[in-house]
Amino acid sequence: MEAEIYCTDGIMGSNAPITDIDVLSLIPNNYGKMKLVLGDCKTLKSQSPIARAFWMSGLMNWVGAEKGFIILGKDIKQEDHKLAASKINVSLLSEKDFEVYANSTNPNYKVVQSAILSLETWDEYLALPKRFVHLKPFIEFVKNGFWNIPDYRAQLRHTLLKIREAKSELNPDNKMHIGLFADLIALFSIAMSHTVTEIFNQYLLPESQEKLSENLKVVIWGGMENYNYYNSLYTYVKNSNESDLRLPEWDSFVQLTRQCLEQPFSVSYVPLIMREIAFEFLNNNNQDWNFSKQLAVNNRQAAKFALLITEYVCKATKVSSEFKEVLVNRLLSIQA
Repeated sequence: MEAEIYCTDGIMGSNAPITDIDVLSLIPNNYGKMKLVLGDCKTLKSQSPIARAFWMSGLMNWVGAEKGFIILGKDIKQEDHKLAASKINVSLLSEKDFEVYANSTNPNYKVVQSAILSLETWDEYLALPKRFVHLKPFIEFVKNGFWNIPDYRAQLRHTLLKIREAKSELNPDNKMHIGLFADLIALFSIAMSHTVTEIFNQYLLPESQEKLSENLKVVIWGGMENYNYYNSLYTYVKNSNESDLRLPEWDSFVQLTRQCLEQPFSVSYVPLIMREIAFEFLNNNNQDWNFSKQLAVNNRQAAKFALLITEYVCKATKVSSEFKEVLVNRLLSIQA
């Protein structure tokens, strides 16, 4: 919700937003890829519907989104605008139209008991830096930073680094902190899903641990030549013979990837499970949410992978063991 978009190649030395988007979402397709979908809500007091659709189309092209929705506060009288927008894969919908669209595509959308759908929880989550000022960089990463990293390989590395940076500021006795940690794992699992799918599409099931390790270096660093080059720079800067651009706990990461390759397309459902669990902790109403359990029952492999990814992240970032205990117990409870 409310993601700011940066020009990361800018010359100003800071990530000044160039625009924002009300809703940014990911939808898994049948081949394990996660497709970006954008949503925007506008009154259009001084702008025509098609002008907003052209803006949405440009933003979709910038971030690599597949589909855009614009929800307007009033009926759209210009039918030609709706037709033109559909040709650039943008749906112009009034609030009434959206109800028809939502009911037609998922009749149960209003009865889902999901913590993510609580706007009050979103408000509390995004306001966390006011209560815990040292958490601001990590909330900013969740809200904006992650989505402005253009490549899943960089997302994988940066997210793990962010979690390692956050560990000293996170308190396992605070439910909001547990929620933030779980949400950071959700972001890591997005990049993990892309990594597993890429390995599967290129190599299927590598025949050995050593072969998979080499394949992962190729995928994560964009080729063995790149890996060797950056590794030599790393060794030179560190003035050490130890090579290690590899992700922390590399052998565990390779093993995690090998397990996920058993059903690679299921990994794309892990982020939703982890974000739903995160918002259960973030919500202060102690409501008995059931959506995470539905997700786990509907895709047991995804629930298993959520557990394995959580265990790896906890090990790789060396966070307090209480975080692992709480999240593992929660993941086991929704699979029971």
